[in-house]
Amino acid sequence: MKLHKLITDKLLLNKVENLIEKRVKSDLDDFTSSFKKIFFAQAKKNNIDYSKSIKDVIGYSASDIQGLPNKLASIIHEDDRLRIRNCMNDFLSGNSGKQISISYRIINSDEEEIWLNENLHAEFDENSNLTGYHSVIMNITDIINERKELEQTNKSLIDLDKIKDKFISVISHDLKSPYTTILGFSEILVEDESLHEKEKREYLTYIYDGSRLQLNLIEHLLDWSRLRTGRIKIENQRLNLRNLISTVVSKQTGSAVRKNIDITQNVPVNLLINSDEKQLAKAVSDILSNAIKFSHQNSKVSLSADNFKDNMVEIVIKDSGIGIPKEDQEKLFRLDHKFSKNGTNGEPGSGMGLIVVKEIIDKLKGEIWFYSTEGEGSEFHLTIPEAKNQILLINPSEDYLNEKGRLISEVISEYEIIKCKNGFEALDFIEKGLPSIIVVKDEMPMMNGVEFIKLIRNKDKYFSVSVIVLASELNDEVSNKYEIHIVDKFLLETTSDNDLIHTIKKLRK
Repeated sequence: MKLHKLITDKLLLNKVENLIEKRVKSDLDDFTSSFKKIFFAQAKKNNIDYSKSIKDVIGYSASDIQGLPNKLASIIHEDDRLRIRNCMNDFLSGNSGKQISISYRIINSDEEEIWLNENLHAEFDENSNLTGYHSVIMNITDIINERKELEQTNKSLIDLDKIKDKFISVISHDLKSPYTTILGFSEILVEDESLHEKEKREYLTYIYDGSRLQLNLIEHLLDWSRLRTGRIKIENQRLNLRNLISTVVSKQTGSAVRKNIDITQNVPVNLLINSDEKQLAKAVSDILSNAIKFSHQNSKVSLSADNFKDNMVEIVIKDSGIGIPKEDQEKLFRLDHKFSKNGTNGEPGSGMGLIVVKEIIDKLKGEIWFYSTEGEGSEFHLTIPEAKNQILLINPSEDYLNEKGRLISEVISEYEIIKCKNGFEALDFIEKGLPSIIVVKDEMPMMNGVEFIKLIRNKDKYFSVSVIVLASELNDEVSNKYEIHIVDKFLLETTSDNDLIHTIKKLRK
């Protein structure tokens, strides 16, 4: 029955016909594309003919294959050649029945390894003698690769499950042990009224130390769990590494002073990274804390950083403490071999700190490794992505953006130019990371320069972003409204190209 007899509304009829046409075309496209992975072969006596579609599958034409001494068998992977030859001999002698299916690898015209699956069907005469065969051959490389990925994923999950079981066993013991100490001494304090004050203080110290160790372990477990499950959101931004490390060191000063340990820093002033401030600070702090813990009295710990390969920055934390025994080094960062050791003054550890650090650095797209010699000290290395050099231009005028963007690119080629017509558009970009320099017009629709810079400074607490404001006139009124938000330079909107370039060059980090 025709559609127009069922649907009288012309507009609705057109919509239905268009939908049917699109669906049919989609199904035909899928059907056609499936044949791009298949070709056919037919053998009669000593001749083998191949369909034209063979070229789409393996890159060789039918005539190319006909010119080879052993036809398609000539390009079979050498590791599969003997197996396939034996299979074909059995098939051609009639020992394998009327139909077989074999899979093998070939080397295609691009010297790539691909997998084929061949289904062969034998043809016999009235006397049951084999007269030939025909086969359908399909490229199954994608299927094989997916199967390998599934097998690898399955193996990884099995291994992870074993590690998890071992980890739970180790953690259960570590969680239980401090409570035994806490409960034991608490019971003595509650029941024995004859204890001297000195003994009471000693027992309370044991309880305090055990509780602190327990809390430290639980905090690390929670951090590790949140990182693994994605509940901690990584928020990367442009950071001045020297400022971050200085803040971390200041928080560890008390521990260092108690052991008279001198902490030295060697970090370039303008070394910028793209990272999550809170998580990176935690990772550096944990490693620094370990360096102090395992250092001797009156020794030194050093922190240094510099550019590394592949647009990365390397942080090195080095001590000359007790080091890590060779047999224990492989236990670091591993869930199934949690390793803990008391510091040089008996400082306890949870054994989870470096496991969490490894998880953090992985999330920050970096790497961590170490060198250690027992009795000589340890040296931990972290790499973190370097911040890209970018200049953000914000101006409602598209002509201004194109002209100034081209000019700056020609003179300062190592910087990427980002162009935005308004503050809201610029904020979308800044969500991905802070630029090096911002050139923003003071008066703009929807969001003016002051409102935009205020939002930037809320994110840029170390003032690592340099800001140039373009104003229609330069006076106290303009500078005063920006005063608390820190602007590096005010320029007239009509300032010359030379002055603009000169200012940007001076502000380059």
